[in-house]
Amino acid sequence: MDVELRQLRVFLTVASELHFSRAAALLHISQPALSQQIRTLERALGTPLFDRTSRATELTPAGRVLLDAAPRVLFEAERAQARVSQAAEGASGLLVVGSVGTALASIAPRILRTVRARFPDLQLEVSQHDTGAQMIALAEERLDGGLVREAVPTSTVTVEELISEPLLAVLPGDHPLAAHDTVDAGDLAGEPFVLWPRPLGSAFFDILTGYCREHGFSPRIVAEGADIETQLSLVAAGLGVSLQPSYYANLRPPGVAFRPLSGDVPTVALQVAWRRRDRSPAVGHFVEAARECAAAG
Repeated sequence: MDVELRQLRVFLTVASELHFSRAAALLHISQPALSQQIRTLERALGTPLFDRTSRATELTPAGRVLLDAAPRVLFEAERAQARVSQAAEGASGLLVVGSVGTALASIAPRILRTVRARFPDLQLEVSQHDTGAQMIALAEERLDGGLVREAVPTSTVTVEELISEPLLAVLPGDHPLAAHDTVDAGDLAGEPFVLWPRPLGSAFFDILTGYCREHGFSPRIVAEGADIETQLSLVAAGLGVSLQPSYYANLRPPGVAFRPLSGDVPTVALQVAWRRRDRSPAVGHFVEAARECAAAG
C-alpha cells in the first residue's frame, strides 16, 4: 500500500464536504485533479471510498473506516515531523551534563533552569563529578557537557571561563580566627588542613597549595574529602581548616565559618566544558545558557 499524506488530506476534505466541486475549491485545485487523487488513493487501498451519483456523494463503509483513521495517521505523522525537527534543532532528546559541587552551589541551577525554560522537551540528566572525572567522561563521550573548575583544555575537550571568585578561609565555628572579619594566610601556617585529593582536580589543588607556599608554609593535610559536603563536615568537626572558593559559602553548613582572606587572594574559575568536535545543537544551547547566566552575574 502506497498512500501519501497529501492524499489523506484531500480525502478528509472531500469526506467533510461530500461534494467534489466544493472540496476542490477549498483546496484550490481543479475538480479533475482532485478526482484523480481520490482515484489514486482508492487504487492504493484497493477499494472505493465514495459512492458518487448525480445527486449525492456518500462515503462507502471503507470510506467511513478511513475517515475515522486518517486524522490519527496525520496527527502522528505531524508529531513525528515536529519531533524530528526539534531533535535537529537540539530542542528535544537527552543532554547528559556533569557538574562540580562548586557550580551546583552557585551558577548551575540558573543554567539548567534557563535550558529547561527554553527547551522543555529536552531531557536533562545531571550528575555531580569532580573536574578530572568530567574531562575524561567528556573525551569518552559519556558526558555531553560539563561545569568544571580550573580545568586545563585538552586536544579533545575545550573549556571556557564563566565566573571567577576568590578563595575564602574555612574554619570551625569555634575557631579563634572565626571571630576576625578577615584572616591572614600566614595565621593558617600551623593549622591542620582539610583539602581535596589532588587527582580530583590538580590545577585547583595547586592553586591552594601554591597560595600557602607564597605565604611561607606548606599546608599540613590531615584529611581529604572527595566532595565538599565531606570536607565541610570535617571542618565542622574541628579536624582542620580549609581554603575553598567563595561559592561554597552559599551552602551555609552549621558549625563552619567562611572568612575573607586579606591581601592578594587567588581566584578560582568555574568553566563550561564540551568536546571540540561536538556540533550537537543541544550542547550549543547548554553552552549559550551558561554564557548568558555568567554574563548576568
